[in-house]
Amino acid sequence: MKWLKGFFTLIIVVLLVIVAAATFLLIGIDPNSYKPELESLAKENNIELSIEGDLEWSFFPNLGVEAGSTMLSGKEAGIPDIQFARADFILDWKSLLSRTVRLRAINIDGADIKIETAAEAATVASLPATLPAAESSTRAQTQPQSQKQVQESSTNELPFELAIDEFNLTNSRITIAKEGEPNQVLEQLNFTSNGLNLDGQPFTVDLKVSTKLPEQPSPISIEFQSKPTFQLDTEIAELTDSTLSVTGIEQLPITLEFNSLYKGKENALQLTNLTGSIGPAEIAGEINALGLDNSPSATGKVSIQNLLLHELPLEDSAKQSIPKGFEKLSIQTNFSASETVIKLDQLALALGKFNLGGNVFFKLEGPRELELTLEGSDLILPATNAENSQAGSDPDNGKEALLTPILAPLLLLDGGKGHIQLSLDSVTSDNIKVDQFHLNLFANGSVLQIADLSGAIFDGNFQATTKVDLRGKTPKVTFSKQLTDIDIYKALSTLTEKSDIHGKLTMDFSGTTHGDIQETLMTNVDGMGKISAKDLKVNNINVERSYCEIAALIEKVPVNQTWPNSTQLKDMQSDIIWKNQMVTFHNLTTGMGNLAISGNGTIDLDKEMYNMLITANLQGDSTSDTGCHVKSKRIRNRDIPFRCTGSFAENGEGSCLPDKQFINRLLQDKIKEKLFDKFLKSKEDSSDTEESSTQDSNTDEPKDIKEQVIDSLLKGIFQ
Repeated sequence: MKWLKGFFTLIIVVLLVIVAAATFLLIGIDPNSYKPELESLAKENNIELSIEGDLEWSFFPNLGVEAGSTMLSGKEAGIPDIQFARADFILDWKSLLSRTVRLRAINIDGADIKIETAAEAATVASLPATLPAAESSTRAQTQPQSQKQVQESSTNELPFELAIDEFNLTNSRITIAKEGEPNQVLEQLNFTSNGLNLDGQPFTVDLKVSTKLPEQPSPISIEFQSKPTFQLDTEIAELTDSTLSVTGIEQLPITLEFNSLYKGKENALQLTNLTGSIGPAEIAGEINALGLDNSPSATGKVSIQNLLLHELPLEDSAKQSIPKGFEKLSIQTNFSASETVIKLDQLALALGKFNLGGNVFFKLEGPRELELTLEGSDLILPATNAENSQAGSDPDNGKEALLTPILAPLLLLDGGKGHIQLSLDSVTSDNIKVDQFHLNLFANGSVLQIADLSGAIFDGNFQATTKVDLRGKTPKVTFSKQLTDIDIYKALSTLTEKSDIHGKLTMDFSGTTHGDIQETLMTNVDGMGKISAKDLKVNNINVERSYCEIAALIEKVPVNQTWPNSTQLKDMQSDIIWKNQMVTFHNLTTGMGNLAISGNGTIDLDKEMYNMLITANLQGDSTSDTGCHVKSKRIRNRDIPFRCTGSFAENGEGSCLPDKQFINRLLQDKIKEKLFDKFLKSKEDSSDTEESSTQDSNTDEPKDIKEQVIDSLLKGIFQ
């Protein structure tokens, strides 16, 4: 019973002490008496402080002082304009028992902060860290937790200490004002920090804010949590277990986790253990930055995997320009960057199923230099089809979008030197596939030179060199091309649905052109070279049949033979001239059986028409083993001309018929012979006429008056 009585006595004593302390707190000390001290302390630090509302004690749930409407600013000290509706200053009640007023927490609600300069922005960002470090002009002392505290004597000689352990900002907003631009407002701002100290001990920070971005219909929300550590003596600031999340950007939530370390004496920043996501994409990396105040440089590595480009906050036109099959991006690289050099090492890029890797070196100081070495897998460019055209999109947009990242760095050279070397397993465009694609390109000022553009195409190979001079008003181009064993049928099939020519083409061609667009460059091509073909076969044309029909016409022998609907030719060679969109073939030679074929012709690229005049010369008494037998000496060992015409356009047709002028001459000779024999020649010369009729009608002997009359008559008929 004595023990129980003593326990209740102790409880009563404790209650009396608490009541006495509360009475002393509520009656003995007026918090409004500290207004002048607080305003004076602020003024000593170039801060204008105006506490318009009353300062009142609060006893529950915490012992503290409540401040009404308050305003402060300090342009000289980099303090923005701040006003708030209410603030709670939480006191350490244990210190009050020892007659010391110690401020350990601040809660501010309804704050409105207006930032107009970078210095003010830096002040707001560092506010939670600087609160514990504020020092009085009269005295500072170290508390048991090694926190620096500000002490001021009040009117009633009670010491005042500032040791902020907790800082809360709720229901507030920050307005960022820039001249000539709309204000950026951060709304629904809530910030919490616990365990604030500058002694190297970690404490917690929690930030939540909402804002609107231009052209973003709904506001975005930002949350940040971290455990900062500050060491003033060594000027080190560290963030550990940091998490940043952003939501509200369409369907693209962002979450990042990282650690960071800032060393003030070295002006160095380290970002480590960076992981996170952007929508479905995964992010990882690290950054080491030096010389942030004067000559910044950085090294590190970054990885972004499975980034869906269609989900990025882009304009509709930009999303529509993303080629089909290239919507997903992955990139990984080691990098180093400074004011003079940018380097990307071990670059690995994946765009859809296309993979590209290599190294990039870009010198920015002095004459700029670029070195770009890339190797890739199979690149399939989007097909150009009617659907794309009907949708109003440019069918070449996909190609440009893919080639631009490779060639765009050349635009940054500003007269310097560049070198791009690109090797791909294959490139496919509009069902045209180029294997072993290789590009070796040099840039020097305004001169661009492709030292090698090569690959395998249409079962053959091609190689080209090009020099582009951009120093004049109109770009000038010098080029050379070599084609080896190109399948003619496959090549022509890409231009038209119908192709009648088969074989293997080899060509060596060089020339010049000028212009700034592809159409103009093609129009202005001026060049020459040589062309050859083997295993040449032309469908829908049988030159041997046409030749035999001429022979039958002359010999009056019917042709009952069945002919294939094609012509198989021997190896062909020809000189080629390309000018004004006309391709001219000179000294064309080939053969077919016992027929030696030669000729000339043109191809009109604008009209997609061809016109060839070829001659066939029979060197023997039969055209081939399966052809026709020719007895007439008028035909054998004589050049018989054929006119081959047609179109490469869609639904174009071709024909190869005996030349009309040659047929007319044959008919004239035949008719003249008959007229001369029957009506004009005397009977005395009949035997000579029969003998001469077996010889070639072309003779060098002068014609008599009778023959001249016949020639004039026939000429009038056949013209």
